[in-house]
Amino acid sequence: MKKRALVHSVKGAAAFAVTVLLLCLPLASCGEKPADIDMYDLCKTMSGASDKWQEMKYASSEDNAPAELLENISDMDYAKVNAFFIYYAAEGAGNADEIAVIQVKNKADLTEAADSLTAHLNKRKSLYATYDRSQLAKLEKGRVITKNGIAALIVADDADQIEDIFFQAVSR
Repeated sequence: MKKRALVHSVKGAAAFAVTVLLLCLPLASCGEKPADIDMYDLCKTMSGASDKWQEMKYASSEDNAPAELLENISDMDYAKVNAFFIYYAAEGAGNADEIAVIQVKNKADLTEAADSLTAHLNKRKSLYATYDRSQLAKLEKGRVITKNGIAALIVADDADQIEDIFFQAVSR
């Protein structure tokens, strides 16, 4: 009789543990919101790395028709994007510098944002290979980085410095 009672209590405890795990799983998986990072401050901080960014064109999710603007750097569904900004050269020839940053609403979409920026970088490499090969070395050193729900593309001579600034800003 004691053996049977022990088996029932072990089964009951195991069933309870499985139930608790199943109830907690949705809370621990997808749907996690990214850190609350002020994109305006991040933009100012990253572009402050050099005076050249002040001479560049700028677009962001605060502009008119932001979904259409995002299409210039990403094929991501705009409904998944919390905010974005981009700095790019007014005249493409002779200057491939670019900073493009996407903040997702849900951390589960961060890989998609990074992949879309990588695809954008690869398109730019192909484009510059046909009309301004002098910028290819800079584009080859371009990179996509992620942290706390934000993906960033950096193409610049001072990319290492901008990357450091990015990680400091989003790690606070």
